[in-house]
Amino acid sequence: MTTNAAPLLPAGADARITALLDDGLTRYTRRQKKRGRMMAAAAGATVVLGAGSLAWVTLAPHVQQTRSAYCYSADSVDSRYTQVGLPDEQTGPNGTSQVPTPADRAASAVDLCSSAWTAGILGDSTGVPPLVVCVRPDNVPAVFPRKPSDTRSDATFCSDLDLALER
Repeated sequence: MTTNAAPLLPAGADARITALLDDGLTRYTRRQKKRGRMMAAAAGATVVLGAGSLAWVTLAPHVQQTRSAYCYSADSVDSRYTQVGLPDEQTGPNGTSQVPTPADRAASAVDLCSSAWTAGILGDSTGVPPLVVCVRPDNVPAVFPRKPSDTRSDATFCSDLDLALER
């Protein structure tokens, strides 16, 4: 049994084959580097957009921070609550007028939540309990009732709820 011998290569074929392999390898390496740079840029853009989105979602809009409050039915963030707020404008006999943003948002929050207590939304409408104004992580006021027997300071009260005291 005889085997066929490989054909002879023309002169200079080794150099041409080596050049083709080198050229292909160079293009492959460039493509890999370009792909790596693109992936790094995409990852960086994702981190920046994610951080921006997180900040946008975490903090309430300025209008909500200054014109609304969460009113809780008990001294716990897990208790039933309602959100109350001031409208941006009101219509009266003289037409539409802007409702000014209150200068003291703590006093405004207590006033809004007192109305919810009086209306019986948060309790049995027998009266408004003493109220403490804290600040939620999204920077919106949170108003909690305080039991008359509770002797903690307002700062301690809010701190025990893992919230900050509204100043």
